[in-house]
Amino acid sequence: MDCLVHVFLTQAMIGGFVSFTGGDITPFEKVNLSTLIIIAAGAILLVEALMNFMDRPREEEELQSPGQVPTKPQMSFKSILIYVVLVVAILVSGLALRSILPVFRISPWVHLIVAAVGFIGLKPIFLRKKRS
Repeated sequence: MDCLVHVFLTQAMIGGFVSFTGGDITPFEKVNLSTLIIIAAGAILLVEALMNFMDRPREEEELQSPGQVPTKPQMSFKSILIYVVLVVAILVSGLALRSILPVFRISPWVHLIVAAVGFIGLKPIFLRKKRS
C-alpha cells in the first residue's frame, strides 16, 4: 500500500513539474491497472520475504532453553528461490494482463489527492500502538 502511495506521489510531482514548465503531461496522466497490481503484489511479496528472513525466536522460546545460544536466522536457498519464482510469475502475469486491463487517465492534481488520502490512510494502519 505504501508503494502505491509513493507511485501516485511521484506521478503527481513529475506531472506537476512538467505541467509547470509547459511540457506535455500526457505520459504522466496514464495509470495502467496492471502496473498497480504488479507494484502492490511485489511489495507484499517483498515484505513477506523480509519478515520471514528476519523471523527470530521469541523470548519465551529462548527462556525455555537457557543453556542454548540464540541462533541467527538462516537463509534458505529454497525460500529465496520460491520468492524469485513468485516475483517472476507476478511480473509475467502483470505484463500479460497489460493489454487486457484498462488504462486510466488521471491529472497530476488527482494523483496528488490520491497520494494524500493514501498517506492519511497509512497512519491508522501502520502507526498504531502495540498492545501488551
